[in-house]
Amino acid sequence: MLDKSIAFKNIIMRMEADQVAALPDPALPDGYSFKLFRAGDEHHWARIETSVLEFFDTEAALRYFCRDYLPYLPELEERCVFIVDKNLLPIATATAWQADSRLGYQSSLHWVSVCPDYQGLGLGRAVVLKAMSILKEKDPGKPVWLHTQTWSHVAVRLYHSLGFNIIKKEQTAVVTNSADGVKISPNDYAAAMRVLEAVIEPDFLAELKRTAR
Repeated sequence: MLDKSIAFKNIIMRMEADQVAALPDPALPDGYSFKLFRAGDEHHWARIETSVLEFFDTEAALRYFCRDYLPYLPELEERCVFIVDKNLLPIATATAWQADSRLGYQSSLHWVSVCPDYQGLGLGRAVVLKAMSILKEKDPGKPVWLHTQTWSHVAVRLYHSLGFNIIKKEQTAVVTNSADGVKISPNDYAAAMRVLEAVIEPDFLAELKRTAR
């Protein structure tokens, strides 16, 4: 769940290629399984992302997904993953995406979310590792980029524990259905660190700064 009680600032993170290669295989609790995106799952994606406050409502989430992701259906069917419960209802998602821009080719982790009722079960870690396993296969030997924000400071802990470090100056690109096809995400490193002082204990904040690149 996003913490919108604090200021929004962009955070860019990256995991180096050797760390990506060394990641363990994903594991799920009993009763849960992975599935890849299939036509119609855009509605589940919109429901999940709205449940964690990424969008105001499911209609806005669906419009976004249909505009910027659904045109790439073959890629979605190989790169967008869900966790489903025992009733086969998707309740978590992540996307192993990529962008080719003026920044060069970048493998990237997008839209990691777990429905609130299912948080605290290790599903966030599992769905990230599943998406990263796809990136290991699709883009071997490449680092993986991640755009997140101060509102996702709980998720920043997860990303850092897996091997992502905050990047001080570099940027990352997101594919969009716009004239130039990509959006370059700004890097608010210094401002983001100041915002996080209010919600992250000093020792962990110091660790984030120490490992920032």
